[in-house]
Amino acid sequence: MALRLWFNQAYRGTFQLIGMLRGGLATDGVEMHVTGSHTARSTPFLQACDDVFAEPEDVVGREWVELALRICAERRIDVFVPGRERAAIDDAAGEFAAAGVALMVNPADAVRTLGDKAAAHASALSLGVPVAQTHVVTDADGFRAAVAALRAEGLRACVKPAVDHGAKGFRVLDETVGSYADLLALPDARVHPDEVARRIEAVGEVAPLLVCELLEGDELSVDVLSQDGTVLAAVPRSKAGPQWTRQIVEDLEALSITEAITKGHGLRYLSNVQVRYGQGRARLLEVNTRAASGLFHSAASGLNLPHLALRLLLDGEVHVPAPRFGATVLTWTEAREVTLPF
Repeated sequence: MALRLWFNQAYRGTFQLIGMLRGGLATDGVEMHVTGSHTARSTPFLQACDDVFAEPEDVVGREWVELALRICAERRIDVFVPGRERAAIDDAAGEFAAAGVALMVNPADAVRTLGDKAAAHASALSLGVPVAQTHVVTDADGFRAAVAALRAEGLRACVKPAVDHGAKGFRVLDETVGSYADLLALPDARVHPDEVARRIEAVGEVAPLLVCELLEGDELSVDVLSQDGTVLAAVPRSKAGPQWTRQIVEDLEALSITEAITKGHGLRYLSNVQVRYGQGRARLLEVNTRAASGLFHSAASGLNLPHLALRLLLDGEVHVPAPRFGATVLTWTEAREVTLPF
């Protein structure tokens, strides 16, 4: 009998994550059957699955939980790794357990708090974790005042939505934007603050925006394996090396922030803490209460974090070797002919 896993609404890096799981379980002598689902049939991770199906787009909350329970029963799922409505799924953890389904998901409170950057910043400060200077605004006057306050301290500023995915709404505020030279360069994330204020004013009141000190130092993404707030392994990946590379580094400031966030929110299984340096010290950027798309880079540390997380979920404990630091990982993409599902 194969262990049956279901990944839904997952990110592109889940393609490599599934490969790491297959490799790890093969060493255990365990077969794995992976079901994948998404609303978009071109999502890459579906190509790593044994069977796939299309998810409905407009089902949320309790209705989604009930649908997920039916799917688990119909497909005889042993382990569910949700990407959609994760907080609602964790709220119903008892129902999944009663149905014989193990959930790899973080606590609902953590998912909700850390999914909102304003709430995450406030929580970080309460835990003693440093963050960039930040103002939360909802109108043009508040935006202008926040920019002025940061400028008065000699700081560059940026703006981003409190709830965002993939840094789609991140913009650097730059009064020099608008030259002819900009027309000849690739589009970038810079925008004139007056243009932002004008667009906010046209709407009147907007969903919360964070106007923040722009951190311009090294950025690190820390892949974390944890058990109810205890870090079992943490692998920082630095973007400070040559283009197309990641460095596996033992950054003590980033690891300290990771420990505090993981403990403070009782994180479990896989998560990701993003840190950036500014003014000579590391600050928290954001926390993903799920595996990061780039998690597969962490294999250069000698750890198969997805496999360790699955063993932790199924067995309640796991032996975790110390990670190896110092590796340089070169990243690239591959092109393959595929047949799209659905």
